[in-house]
Amino acid sequence: MKTHIHINQSLSGLSKLALAKGNTFVVIDNNLQHIASFFEGFPCLFLAMNEQKKVLEQVGEIASWLLDLGADRDALVIGVGGGITTDITGFTASIYKRGVKFAFVPTTLLSQVDASIGGKNGVNFLSYKNILGTITQPEWIFICPQLLATLPEDEFKAGIAEVLKTFILFDKEYYRKSVEFFSCVAKEYGLSGSGKGTYGEVATGMDMDLLCSIIGKCAQYKCGVVERDEFEKGERRLLNLGHTFAHSIEKLTRGGISHGYAVSIGMVIAAQVAVHMGLAEKGFVEMLSGDLRSCGLPASLDECPATSSLGMADLAGAIRKDKKVVGDKIHFILPKGLEDVEDITVALDTLKDFCNGLR
Repeated sequence: MKTHIHINQSLSGLSKLALAKGNTFVVIDNNLQHIASFFEGFPCLFLAMNEQKKVLEQVGEIASWLLDLGADRDALVIGVGGGITTDITGFTASIYKRGVKFAFVPTTLLSQVDASIGGKNGVNFLSYKNILGTITQPEWIFICPQLLATLPEDEFKAGIAEVLKTFILFDKEYYRKSVEFFSCVAKEYGLSGSGKGTYGEVATGMDMDLLCSIIGKCAQYKCGVVERDEFEKGERRLLNLGHTFAHSIEKLTRGGISHGYAVSIGMVIAAQVAVHMGLAEKGFVEMLSGDLRSCGLPASLDECPATSSLGMADLAGAIRKDKKVVGDKIHFILPKGLEDVEDITVALDTLKDFCNGLR
């Protein structure tokens, strides 16, 4: 099923979607009370959303709420918030009464360019990230970049890694544009401190047209990949660039680092593995690390307090429990350059040897 993407600089555009009164239900991150008026007239469930809440108990709470309100199989459930909110809402809707329609209003950069797009819905289980889930497409996604103005520094930066990942894969021109833009945002915020408001306010106030273009391009590329390979049998695996190591980092730190920061570090490690295998030049690793740092992102484990005590052997061990592992092998995406990546199948023992060689 094709997901319709709507990009609008104002939430008022939601009125054009003709939501059905009486059978539309809205799950909202508790931190977004300030936009609740846009959903006036619809039942809303406000929930605290964080990585610790991304569990089956939260799914049960949403399902109980839907049952209490008499939501039937024609219901539409809208998730409003970041990637955790859209993941939980999409998963609940996809299993409630064997599946009802759902849609998203993503409110973070990470969710607007990646997490809400593609139909992957799920929750964490026994400290393993997204180990329970479904692949079910939302009816539509309403992206409003102006919502990003309220984002604090770390939360905004967490989405930049996914932006750069997408353009490393598909668009070297937009990779350069994005690095330049986000580097300028980082410099401007650094000069002003909090004098110009939140990090998001600096970013949205710098060049909204360019920011909308960057977000729109990311959404376009991901939607295209998902339409061609919904169940990750081939091309969609490319979107895991940086994620194999990132998920291990997130597991080992138990949520002590944001997904975007983990992906940033993971992409650099993947590039180092490519160099170690003779598939990439060392200069690409240096360029990538410099670009990430200029955008305010970490490029190595020792640059974040939560990961400074981790070693490559720790990550290699955690990868063995990754959901992408089949038997004793895993698909691994290696970046050789901009618009030049390779999907290889690596034996876990071989990957462990590569990691030891990166010490």
